[in-house]
Parts: sequence; structure tokens; C-alpha cells
Amino acid sequence: MKRISNTLICSLVITVSANAQQSARPTNVQDSIARARMADSTKKAVIRDVLLKSPNLRPAMISTTWISRGQLQGNLKGRNLFSSDFGQLRTEALLNLPLSNWGRRGIMTATITYAHTNYELNDVKGIDMKSSSLSRNTVGLTTTYRRVDSLFGRMFLTSASVVMYTGDVGGVNKVALMANGMIMLKKTAQTTLLVGAQVIIDPTNNIPVLPLIMYQKQLQNGFDLNITIPQQLTLRKTVNNKCWVSFGTILSSSVSFFNFSSPDVPRYANFSTLDLKTGPGVEYKLNKLLLIGASAGLWTPMMYRQYGRWQKSNSYFFDGKIDTTPYINLNLSLIPF
Repeated sequence: MKRISNTLICSLVITVSANAQQSARPTNVQDSIARARMADSTKKAVIRDVLLKSPNLRPAMISTTWISRGQLQGNLKGRNLFSSDFGQLRTEALLNLPLSNWGRRGIMTATITYAHTNYELNDVKGIDMKSSSLSRNTVGLTTTYRRVDSLFGRMFLTSASVVMYTGDVGGVNKVALMANGMIMLKKTAQTTLLVGAQVIIDPTNNIPVLPLIMYQKQLQNGFDLNITIPQQLTLRKTVNNKCWVSFGTILSSSVSFFNFSSPDVPRYANFSTLDLKTGPGVEYKLNKLLLIGASAGLWTPMMYRQYGRWQKSNSYFFDGKIDTTPYINLNLSLIPF
């Protein structure tokens, strides 16, 4: 889910950069210098705004999320297996790397992600276990080609991605191909509207095509509204040039991998989660490079499923029902402007 906004906004950055370069064509030496400075300043301002709105586009970031304990009911093949108190601690990191420019309209990038999740079960009922702690590591690599073109006289943004994941069990445990297409319907100083679709080729995925909508609007008194379907809805306010506060809901997902020896379940399995995080957040720019952030609120699990490695996710053998609980997140980002 996180890659949806990445594709859109990175393409917008390419476009802004190209336009800035075109506006800097010289007429004389002094005019050339002034135009170049203006173009560079405009480009930096736009990129900074993009990185503030989309943390997953930042050159590097590390974050830790504490999810408070709630009640978990675990079901195996449709029958109740156990219940327990359940909590999580998740540390995530990402690194975005530019690989090459393909002319003025295309760019190839790579994104490396790492997630360490610790699951805590206490006061377990239904099976012979009082408490348990389990950790899983997941490493992902995404290579993406993005391009800006025109269609029917409007800006048209496209991308193609190859996504690979591995975990503690070794090897390539998950592979997916994705393609996006977005057309800009409206662009003014205050409003941006794009619509399109994402095609997903993944043997475990049940929905091959997702509709995409991105709507951004600058409101009065330093407020910005950002709606990216199906990923997020946030309202952000600029306090000053170093501090921003926000409130909203973000949809996030994760995957980890297991090997089992029991004949009752698949030997190789994926554990996929889908959840909503709702609440306020604040970010503060420490210096020219570092941005620190904190958020808190309610964590609402939407899906907790385990299924065979290359099977459809709706053919799960285990699913968990978990209470909505509080969460706290701390993060540190590299932001160059």
C-alpha cells in the first residue's frame, strides 16, 4: 500500500524539476543566474513539501512502533484455537536510492526496507502455553521505473515495480509485479487531483486491480488536506518552517514468513497483516538533514492471516481477531532540504 503514493509524488517531483530546468534557459548571464537560482529554490521547496507529506519517499528513515496489549483470539481452520493478551513492538527502516535517469521524463530507483517485529503473548488460554515471545525479520527490495508523459493533453504518470521479500527462513519468499497509471485531472496553486489504477501480479493477492485517487488541497491558516485512496487521509498544519502537526488515518501492511513441521498446516507460510493507525502526529526539523517525528493514537487491526507461501491470502488456515489498542511511534528521517 505504501508504494502507491511513492509512485505518484516521485513522478510529480520529476515534472517540477524538468519545468524548473526549462524555465532557467538563459537569455543573458545575469538573467540566467537569476532564473537558475529561482528554479533551484522552487525545486527544493517542492521536494521538501513532497518529503514531508510522504515519509516513504525520504532518502532514509527509521521508526519504532509500540502497540499496546489487547485481547487476541486465534482461530485455526475456522475453529477457536486459543485466546491471550497480545502486544507488538515493530522497528522499521527504509533506504531510497536513485539508480539512473532515463532522459528528462524517466527515473529508475531502488527501495530497501527492513522490519523487525516482536510478538508477545501472555495469559494464554486454550493451549498448553502461558506466555510466548516470537520475533521475525523481513527484508524487502523494490526496483521501480517511473515516467511522466501526457495523455489527452493532461499529465500522465506511469510506473512499473518489481518487489521481492525474504525473511528468517531464507531465500526469496515473496515476489510481486505492479504497474500504475495516473492522469492529472486538476492542477492549481491550491488543488491537485489525480485518478488512475494499480495492477498487481501476485500469486497471493485476491484483488488484481486497485483504483487510485490522490487529492491534495491547501486550505487557509497553513492547513493541507491529503487524501490518497486507498492509503491515507490526513490534515496537516504548518506551525513554522521547522515544525508540522497532523491528524489522520493511515493504512499499512506487513508480511513475515514461517516454516512449520506440523502436518495440519502448510510447511511454508506467510503471515500478513493489515491495520489502520489513527491519531495526531508532530514532526520537527532538527537541522538541514534530520527530521524527528512522533505520533500516537489507536491501532485497529483489519487482517491477521496465515496462509500457504504461494496460495491466495483468502485461503488462510489461521486468522486472528484483535482488539483496537493504543500505539506510539517515534521516527527519525533524513531530509536534505
